[in-house]
Amino acid sequence: MFSDFEFILLFKTTTMKKNLISTILVSTAVLFAVSCSKSDNVSPPPGGTSPQGKWIGNQNNGIGGPLFYFELNLNANSMIEVRANSDVTPDIATGTWSLVADSVRATYTFVGTSTTYSLAGKYSTSSKIMNGTIGLGTNTAGAGVFSVTKQ
Repeated sequence: MFSDFEFILLFKTTTMKKNLISTILVSTAVLFAVSCSKSDNVSPPPGGTSPQGKWIGNQNNGIGGPLFYFELNLNANSMIEVRANSDVTPDIATGTWSLVADSVRATYTFVGTSTTYSLAGKYSTSSKIMNGTIGLGTNTAGAGVFSVTKQ
């Protein structure tokens, strides 16, 4: 039937094919897993609603100080415009925003200054209210709190 040489040759060929197929399957699985990573880009949350739009409310220092006007305009291009302190003659800031899980995060700088602020606000698709904190630089807390309602 088979000589020893033919058997060894057939065994090695079969084993090499199995190893090659296993290697290809593992490589494909690894490439698929790496290429399908989630990013933090702005995208609407489940339910088809988005935080983008105009939000109006107030902000203060977080320890009982006076309330000041606070407006957020979250634009579709990930840009934010903040109007603060007065609804008649507001201080205006511009920057960027993103939605990370259920939190709206933004970094912005007021016109004519070099001071940068960051905020983080809890966003819910079922509520038109967003509450959050404001901080200096990249910190999202420590400078104040805000509460805004979607218009």
